Amino acid sequence: MSQKSKKRNTGPQRESGGIHDLEKPRRAQSLSRDRLEYLERMGIFFERDGLPRMAGRIFALILTAPGELVSTSEILSLLHASRGSVSTMTRFLIDRGIIEKTGQRGQRQDYFRIKTDALNSMFAKRLNTVQDFKTMMTEAIHYTEPGSENRRMVEELAGFYEWFERRLPSLWAEWENEKKRRNSQ
Repeated sequence: MSQKSKKRNTGPQRESGGIHDLEKPRRAQSLSRDRLEYLERMGIFFERDGLPRMAGRIFALILTAPGELVSTSEILSLLHASRGSVSTMTRFLIDRGIIEKTGQRGQRQDYFRIKTDALNSMFAKRLNTVQDFKTMMTEAIHYTEPGSENRRMVEELAGFYEWFERRLPSLWAEWENEKKRRNSQ
């Protein structure tokens, strides 16, 4: 037998990243082309907001899963991601209050699902970001030259974020009322 014929098939070879990696599931389970494209668009959306693309892909996979839970092995297989990347990105999403880790009786692997109050967690983080940026702009006023274009811009940003910070709680209350209305229909 030649050396070439003895070579073991190690599964699909990875391409240079992107959606092509997502098209080659290693298990019988696979995703439709439309869903693969959706996962990639979500990854790009996350990336535009300064977040890791893989975190967006994992979020989209869990969000669109037919069941409530997605196992680590499913994430690895369907996204063709490394165990280290999946571990890092699931911790990243857990730390941000978007997903949660759980187990299944008799199973040795971890499962993930969208956290029930994910919207509340994301809103609270956004509110903190708004408050922090407002504080930074308010402080910046002290370091700008009175009457300068920079001072005018910093004062406007500080004013906008102060206004925005005051509006967010009432917007959240409006949303809660809207949610109750929708749920009662």
